[in-house]
Amino acid sequence: MTVAILAILAGTLAFSIGAARQYLDGQLQSESENAASSLALSLSQPANQDAVTQELLMMALFDGGQFKLIRLTSPQGQTLFERRAQDRIAVNGRASVRPGSDAAPQWFSDLLPLNAPSAQRFISDGWKQVGQLTLEVDDAYARQALWGSSVRMAALVMAAGLAWALFVVLLIKWFRKLLQQEISAQVQAIGHHTDLADVGTPHVLGNRAMVAELLPVLSAIADTRERVQATSLEQIARIESLELEVNRDPVTQLPNRKYFVNELRRALTGSDGAAAHGFVMLFRQRDLLALNAQMSRASADGWLTSVGQHVNEVLQAQSGSKAAQLARLNGSDFVVLMPALAGPQAMTLVQQIQQVLLSMRVTLTGGHWCRWSFALTDYSPSSSVTGVLSRLDYGLMRAESSGQAEVEYVAYGDDEVVSNMAGETLWRQMLISSLETPGVLSLSVQPMLLNGATGVQKRFEASLNLRAVSGEMLGGALFLPVAVRLGLSADFDLRAVALGLAWLQRQPESELVLRVSLPSLTQPEFLLRLTEQLQDREWEDHVSKLCLELDAHGLIAYPEEVLKFCQTMQTFGVGVGLRRLDQQPQALTQLHKMPLRYVKLGGEFTELAWQSPGASYLLQAMTETAAGLGIQLVVTDTVNAKTARLLHAKNAMTSTGE
Repeated sequence: MTVAILAILAGTLAFSIGAARQYLDGQLQSESENAASSLALSLSQPANQDAVTQELLMMALFDGGQFKLIRLTSPQGQTLFERRAQDRIAVNGRASVRPGSDAAPQWFSDLLPLNAPSAQRFISDGWKQVGQLTLEVDDAYARQALWGSSVRMAALVMAAGLAWALFVVLLIKWFRKLLQQEISAQVQAIGHHTDLADVGTPHVLGNRAMVAELLPVLSAIADTRERVQATSLEQIARIESLELEVNRDPVTQLPNRKYFVNELRRALTGSDGAAAHGFVMLFRQRDLLALNAQMSRASADGWLTSVGQHVNEVLQAQSGSKAAQLARLNGSDFVVLMPALAGPQAMTLVQQIQQVLLSMRVTLTGGHWCRWSFALTDYSPSSSVTGVLSRLDYGLMRAESSGQAEVEYVAYGDDEVVSNMAGETLWRQMLISSLETPGVLSLSVQPMLLNGATGVQKRFEASLNLRAVSGEMLGGALFLPVAVRLGLSADFDLRAVALGLAWLQRQPESELVLRVSLPSLTQPEFLLRLTEQLQDREWEDHVSKLCLELDAHGLIAYPEEVLKFCQTMQTFGVGVGLRRLDQQPQALTQLHKMPLRYVKLGGEFTELAWQSPGASYLLQAMTETAAGLGIQLVVTDTVNAKTARLLHAKNAMTSTGE
C-alpha cells in the first residue's frame, strides 16, 4: 500500500505538472495566434498602410512586454520591422519578469521546457500582399506560473506523503501491539490449561473486547463474500452470453466456425448427453462473388440472412431435429450439424434443406441461376473434428467438380484415403509431383458391351489412376475433384488423353472413351494444348478411335465453350460424348448445335420412364431428338428385358460390363 500511495502521489504530481504545462503551452499558442490575427488585421486596414503608422502599432503591442519577437518582412524577404526582447532589456534596463524568488530556476526550465509559440500572418493591401508578420509570445510569465504551481503541488504531495508515513507507522505499532497481546493471551491460556474465555486479566479482556468488535466486520465480510459469489455467478452468465455473441456471424447472426467446431467436438464426445453419432451437411454458394458484384452489399447480406432464416425454419419444423444447428463457416460455406439422427430422418432433412436453397436461388447477370454445392457425411464416437471437416471438404470438391446440385455423400469409412491428404497444401504437392514423375499416373481401362437392335458393339472406357507414395492406387474419383479445385484439371485431362492415345496405339482396333472435366474447358490454354497434342503425327491413325466424354451440365453452364470444343474435336475426327443427359433435360435445347457421337442416359431413369407418363414423354423426346440428329443413344447399367426391347425398338443401345 505504501508503494501504491507513493506511486499515486508521484503520478499525481507528474500528471498535474504535465497538465499545467500543456495548458500553458496552449494558452501561449492561443495568445500568439490571436495577437497575430488582430495585429495583421489592423495593419491590413487601408488607413494603416503607412509605414510610420504600422511601426507605431507594432511598437505599441511590443511595449506591452508580452512578446519576445515582432517582425514584419516584405514579400521579397526584406525585414521592414523587427523588435526582440533583448531590445527592450537594452532600452528599459529590465527583463519582462524580474529575477527573484518566484522566477523559475534554469534547471526547471531545462527539465520542463515550454514550446516557443510562433504565429505568422500575411499583411495585405486589398488584394495585394505587402508583407508577412511574425509574432513570438514571451513565455517568462508562463514559466514563472508553472514553477509556482509545481512548487505548491510538490509541497502538497510531500505533506500527504509525510502524513501517510506517520499514519502507517502508528498503525503498524498498534497492530503489532494488538497481535502481541492476543498471542500472549492465547499462550497464557494454554499454559494454564484454561480456555480463552476463562482468562480474566484486565488487559486480555480489553483486547478480547477489541477483537470482539471485529466480529461484526467478519460477519459483514462473510455476507459480502456471499453477495460477491452471487454477483460472480451473474457475471459468469453474462460472460457466457457475451461469448455467444462473439461466436455469432455478424451478417447472418448464425453461429460461426469457432462455435460450430466446439459443438461438433461436444457431439463427438457425447458430453451433451446425446448419442455420439449423427450427420453433418455442408453447402456452399459457389457464385457469392458474382452476387456481391451484382447486388449491393445490403441486398447480399439480406439475402444471406434470409437463407439462414429459411433453413432454420426447416430445422425447427422437423420433429426430432431440435438439436440440429445451422452455422456459417465463412463467407460462402454453411454447415448443419444433425446429431443423434437416424439415416432416413437425416436424409429427409437434407432434401428439404436442399429444396429450400434451390428455391431461393437468384438469377445472375448472364441469365444463369446461382449455384449451390452440397456435401454430407456421418460421424461416430471414433470420428475426429478434423476427419469430419476433411470428408465434408472432399465431398464439396467432388460436388463442384460434377457441376450438379446433388448432395455428395462421403461415408465415415472413406476418410482412410482422404484424411491423411485433406489439406490443400499436401494435395497440391502430391498432384504436382504426380504430373512431374513418370509412371505415377496410369489408365484403368474397362471394356463395355453395347447391345443394340443390330448387334453388339464393344467399347472401352478409361479412368485416370494415381499411385500414392504409400503405394496405394487412388482412383480418379478421389483426386480429380481436388485437381479441379486447385486449377489442375486441364493438366490431368491432357495427361489422360496422352495415355489414352498411347493405349490406342497398342490397341488399334479398339475404341476408347475418356472423361474430360468441365472446368478444363474454361481454362484458356486447354483447347490449344489439346489441339497441339492431337496434331502430333504419331497419333494421326488413332485419334478417330478416341472419344472424349463431357457432362451434360456443360451445355447449360458453358454452352459456348462446349460448342467450340466439339467443333474443334470434329476437325480432328475425335468423337465427343455426353453423359447424364437424363439429369440435365435442359440440355436438349442445345443438343442440335453440338456435333456429338453419342449421349448417355441412366438405366434407372429409363426403367422409371415406363411407369411415369412425364418421364416417358421426356425419354421419348430424348430418343427422337438423338435419332433425328444422328446421335447414338446409350443407356448405362443393366435394364430388364422389357425395357431393353423397347429401347432397341427406338434404336437405342444398352451397355453392360463384359
